[in-house]
This record gives sequence, structure tokens and C-alpha cells, in this order.
Amino acid sequence: MVKVNEKKYKNVILFFANKIQNGTLGKLKLMKLLYFLDFDFFEKYGKSVTGDEYLRFENGPVPRMAEKILKSSKGKEISIINKKIGQGYNDQQLIQPCDDKDFDIKLFSKEELLMMEEVADKWEKFSGAEMKNASHGEAPWIATKPNDVIDYNLAYYRNKYGEMSKI
Repeated sequence: MVKVNEKKYKNVILFFANKIQNGTLGKLKLMKLLYFLDFDFFEKYGKSVTGDEYLRFENGPVPRMAEKILKSSKGKEISIINKKIGQGYNDQQLIQPCDDKDFDIKLFSKEELLMMEEVADKWEKFSGAEMKNASHGEAPWIATKPNDVIDYNLAYYRNKYGEMSKI
């Protein structure tokens, strides 16, 4: 079983819920934000932020512990509301911060905070479906069999930070 720092994990979710307030932060998008955060950070620093492992599912990489963390955060750190996103569309569960919950900056290193900002800024305007499609074009998802755990080392094949040229 994966061991994660639950308080830190909840605060990553709270960070994204506070940062992305344009009505696009549903569960699918959150799962992809967590993926890009962890794999971008691993690619640059050799470790993840959440400590979670990711599974290769049809909708892209999914963090194993995220659903459990979301359930334990609901009504405490975050609220999850159903919102109709258009005529004939399904409801989308939007994730928002609870009014009295502040993000705990002390739990994170400077590098982690910068990466969280970078990921949020890059993906803020994209939908969860667009992020899913982007994750499907990356080596970690492509090289992993369906339903298997995605090896973090596959992040190096994305070469986002030029680390392959250092070999």
C-alpha cells in the first residue's frame, strides 16, 4: 500500500482548489493536475510531491490515493458540488475550497511551491478532457499497460527539463 503524507496531499488539493476558480476544476482535471505536478517534479528533482503512485486507466493517469483523500477532505478542506455544465451534458463535480480553509504553505519546499504554481498556471484554462488528451501523449502513459502502475522513471522520457541531454 502506498504511504502518503495525508496532510500534505490535502493541501495540494486545497492549493489547486484555491488557485483554479474558473469553474473548470472537476475530478478529472484534479487527477491530471496531480499527475502533471508529481511527474514534472519527479522529472526535475527525482521525487514526487504527493508520494502517490499512478495507475494507467482509460481516462489517463490516476493517482491511487486521490479518491480516498478527496472523500476525507469533503466538507472539511474542500466542497464538491454538482453543477450542470450545459444543455444535455452530464453534471460535473466541481471542487472548491471551504470558506474557512487556508492552504498551509509551511508543508512545502520552495521548489514544490514553484512547481505547483507552474502546473496551475499552465493548465488553469484547460478542461479535464483536454488534460486527459495531453496525458495520453506522454511517455509514462504510452509505455504502461492498462491498469498497471506507471513507473515514475518514465517521466525522464518526456525531457521537459532537458535532463536527457545530461546523460
